Amino acid sequence: MKKKAISLFLLVLIVLAAGCVGSGGKTASTSPSATGTPTKSGGIDFSAYGNGEVLSNWYRLANASTVYASEGYEDLAKHYFPNARVLPASQYDGGIAILSPKDARPILRGKPILITVNDYFGYIAYKLGLKFVGEDKGVFAAFNEGGKAYLVFTGTGRAGVGAALEYAMELKKGKKVKVDDVVRSGEFEGVLIKVIGDNNWNGIQDKGEDWYLASFKTLEPFVYYWRVVDGENVTVKGGFIRLVNGSTVYIHALGFNVSVEIKNPNGATLTYVIENTNPSVLNLPAGAETGDTWVRLTTSKSSFGVTPKDVGDYTVLALGDHRPDGGKEVPPVFLKIRDAINADKGVFVIDGGDLVYSGRVDEWSELLKEWKWDKPIFISVGNHEYRGEGINVYHRFFGPMDYSFALGDYYYIFMDNVEHDYGLSDGQWSWLKDQLERAKATGKRPVIIMHTPPVDPRPNGDHSMNSRDGKRLLELMKEYNAFGIFSHIHIFWNGTVDGVHLIVTGGGGAPLYARPDEGGFYHYVRLGMGSSGSVTVEPIKVEP
Repeated sequence: MKKKAISLFLLVLIVLAAGCVGSGGKTASTSPSATGTPTKSGGIDFSAYGNGEVLSNWYRLANASTVYASEGYEDLAKHYFPNARVLPASQYDGGIAILSPKDARPILRGKPILITVNDYFGYIAYKLGLKFVGEDKGVFAAFNEGGKAYLVFTGTGRAGVGAALEYAMELKKGKKVKVDDVVRSGEFEGVLIKVIGDNNWNGIQDKGEDWYLASFKTLEPFVYYWRVVDGENVTVKGGFIRLVNGSTVYIHALGFNVSVEIKNPNGATLTYVIENTNPSVLNLPAGAETGDTWVRLTTSKSSFGVTPKDVGDYTVLALGDHRPDGGKEVPPVFLKIRDAINADKGVFVIDGGDLVYSGRVDEWSELLKEWKWDKPIFISVGNHEYRGEGINVYHRFFGPMDYSFALGDYYYIFMDNVEHDYGLSDGQWSWLKDQLERAKATGKRPVIIMHTPPVDPRPNGDHSMNSRDGKRLLELMKEYNAFGIFSHIHIFWNGTVDGVHLIVTGGGGAPLYARPDEGGFYHYVRLGMGSSGSVTVEPIKVEP
């Protein structure tokens, strides 16, 4: 009796354990907690599985002898399911399907994760109220409908579909599902995946590629400075890798000193396009082609770079706060300011942030249609765009938040001071001090660009950094003789605070905060960066 009691007790423990999610709720077990067979005559018993366990056990649940594929996606079906019979997606009525974004839209309509369309970005992924742009998004979803089980692999493009398939194959090999990334709602379970490194965007990990594959909840993973291209290990400094297309690497410059290094070179010939730059102030490698804001070079060298010329006096143009007062329509006066800046003479443009109203994809779409500059533009992020789905769009197009570069006698430091209670984190303070020391060591005057000013110069104004961090920033700026460029307050202001020279340029198109005689007018600023370290400030009014 005693042995039987112990055996019964152990059996109960085993049954209970099988129904549990992994430790801490972070990963799902790959061992099925129940037996289920999704067939056309029955669905998945979701109640028998913990969160993430349906996806984890898809290969046990699914009948992979038949796979349905959209036209043009049959090669993906053959690659990932080499022994399956492949039928057209038009016949899909349950089971496994590999679907183009167009075919996936009606299948996923009404689901917590789905595919939708934007007139600028094309197909985009939607997950619990947030939209995600780019052809690198994959969707892996399992659900019941009409008493039948559906396992759908799709995405915003072929690369995204391949990401979903590769992710599923990794689960089959034992990879754990990140439960926090899984959307579970009734008889639906799905996850959003991103791939970095599918250089030809075909959805298959080819020779010479190295994929970074990850599911995510709301914030996408970004790898800024490194890719494997044709087997070459490419690392970039002074900019970030915006895109790889085949053997062409597109680099968005974050200054005028951009370098590329190949680790363990194999001699492959790659083409590099450095965007968001001004070739007129650069020392260029032999054979480089140039346009107004780009440099192109094809080479098999293991390292090369572009560096700034030794320039004297030059002009910088600055603006800020060109968001609308709600909605997505770009303010007409911003377009006038953009055109005036393009017609003006300057080496580059500084944008102090607040580019769109609330960061939503549809707002970004309207802005990016009009994002037409004939000079490089460097941005300090504002509080309006850096929220929700706007965070991902910002990182995709403009890269990291904190960066610096030198030109002539000035050292420019761009930082995010909105995310940490309108201040800086401990790590940012340390980085800023290091940058100021570098400026001092090279004999260059620091120029600090942030969205929010350290103080509000208006009487009783409250649009500034938190008082503690604002005071600390002013002390550092005074110590290192830094000039400051800020926005956030929708006015023009030029003056000194506690011995620190700074400007506020917030009249780029957003509603104004003051009367014209108090700086409340639409404008941009022409900055004369003198070789002696003296800065002249000239506001250029633009009528709405």
